[in-house]
Amino acid sequence: MYLLRILDLLALCGLFVQTFLAWVFVAVLASIRDRDSEKGAIRTFLWAFVALSLALTVMSVRFFRAHDVSSSYFLWADGRWAPLVCYSVYMGLKAWFVWLLVLGSHQLSGRPVPRGLRPALVPLVLSMAAAPILLPGINDLLVLQAPIIVVGALLSLHALRDARARVRLVRGALIGLAITWSIHATAVLVGSNWESNPVLSLNSFIDLGVQLLLGVGLVVCLLEDSHRRRIEAEQEREGLRQSLERDEKLRALGTVVSGVAHELNNPLTVILGHADILRRQAAGHRPATIIKDQAERCRGIVRNLSALAGQSVHPREEVDLEALVRRVVSGLPERATREGRHVVQRVASDLRGSVDRVGIEQVLANLIGNGLQAGPPGSVVTVRGARSGDRIELTVTDEGPGVPAELRERIFEPFFTTKAPGRGTGLGLSIARAIVRGHGGSLSIEDAPSGHGSTFRVRLPCVAATGPEARGRRSATPSPGSRLLVIDDDVAVRTVIREEAELRGWTVREAESAEQALAESLSDADAVLCDLRMPGIGGIGLHDRLAADRPDLLSRVVFFTGDLASPETVGFSTRCERPLVEKPFDFDELFARLGDLSSPDSDGRSERVDRLASGR
Repeated sequence: MYLLRILDLLALCGLFVQTFLAWVFVAVLASIRDRDSEKGAIRTFLWAFVALSLALTVMSVRFFRAHDVSSSYFLWADGRWAPLVCYSVYMGLKAWFVWLLVLGSHQLSGRPVPRGLRPALVPLVLSMAAAPILLPGINDLLVLQAPIIVVGALLSLHALRDARARVRLVRGALIGLAITWSIHATAVLVGSNWESNPVLSLNSFIDLGVQLLLGVGLVVCLLEDSHRRRIEAEQEREGLRQSLERDEKLRALGTVVSGVAHELNNPLTVILGHADILRRQAAGHRPATIIKDQAERCRGIVRNLSALAGQSVHPREEVDLEALVRRVVSGLPERATREGRHVVQRVASDLRGSVDRVGIEQVLANLIGNGLQAGPPGSVVTVRGARSGDRIELTVTDEGPGVPAELRERIFEPFFTTKAPGRGTGLGLSIARAIVRGHGGSLSIEDAPSGHGSTFRVRLPCVAATGPEARGRRSATPSPGSRLLVIDDDVAVRTVIREEAELRGWTVREAESAEQALAESLSDADAVLCDLRMPGIGGIGLHDRLAADRPDLLSRVVFFTGDLASPETVGFSTRCERPLVEKPFDFDELFARLGDLSSPDSDGRSERVDRLASGR
């Protein structure tokens, strides 16, 4: 009897320790729950430990009072009202604990909560709380709650069966919970009573170990998740840092491009203009054709850099996209289609869109060229085009090795390339994406439908066209005696424009600044061609003065610039009330627009801003 008394006192001490530990875990979970990414699960487990702590506290009071020699023994004997109240509260709280355990396990694993779980809470708690009325003995109550705890543990294990490795301690605790309560119930059914059963006398220590494992497992989950979030945050910060550095480089590049574009486009305008004059004077003049072609290449390089800087303006015109694809394919270099490589075109015949023709040609030429280069001999690159809702969708599918998932965003970074040294600069896809984004669209990569190769998908919004094809071009021939005023500080540019204009029947006057044009007879001109970047107020200042004081004169002006990349020019283009033409010119388009202004049926007014694409 003395030994049993000692075991009974040890069991009471174990119950006190178990209660204290439960409240410790309540404090720990409460302190860190707001920093956890899986707040729902941790909050549920927090309340589960609150329920368990309260249940253990009630039982600690019950058994402590039963062992207190100063209290009435008969008042705390089973069947009396005081133990009955304690058992009722204890059983209800334990039912709530089991219910929360199952709910939290589903939340922790990310699985949907079973449909019947939430409605089962109230009936389960009430029935368990009422059980001591019919079964007032602790042994009977232990047997009654054992299957509920075991079933709850098994349901929780089922919910966590595919969960991440970090919940292995939680799974271990649930397994221990199911085993220990099975042992408790078996011990009650086999043994005679609580006092004479050593296994039941030490059950608080067994439960203490399981509880410790469950609490530690949840804390480990939090620590591992916190560590994972910290690593992800560091990776995100590193990504943002790299993105910031890339943006700073692009801004610096935009500043350089702005100056380079202006400095290069002026001489390119002169070269292209004189090459065009030579070709007009001597049909089939081969040197003039070569000069023109090479100058066009230089213009393309400047356009590429402007697009990469993300600041260029994209002039739009109504384009037959099937014809555009055919033109791109026919213009591919001979080396691209060697060894049996070829392109299949499956573009809808009625597919039209308002796009920057030169820019989209460049995008497709880059994607098709890359696809041909990536594919083995005899491979096929398939180009498809169709309308998808309010978007135009163009896809280029190759039969190459494909692009690994981890590189699918990096290949669009400037200067990143997977090609061998000397075979690529790493700018092609960067420029292509910049051009597509400049249209308000997107360029992405995915696996080819066959599983071999890649598909580049270009999505463009359907917008109204403002280019020359949508408007309908008029004759470039001016009215008899039409007068043109050219305002530019570069004498070589003024000269070539004058020569081109005179070949088309214009009478030309020149001004080297906006101030000179305002001081002289600006109103005598039937059409005015004005550069933006000049000393003094420049073309932007002229535009603003005429818009405020002489809108009738502003309706005769066409502005031009060799710098469509600078923030100042891009900002001006959004509010400009007149056409804005890019240097180097497509002189036919330029003088067609000027012919519109000088024609007898022209009312001198213009649509919003029309930007003429520089043609090839």
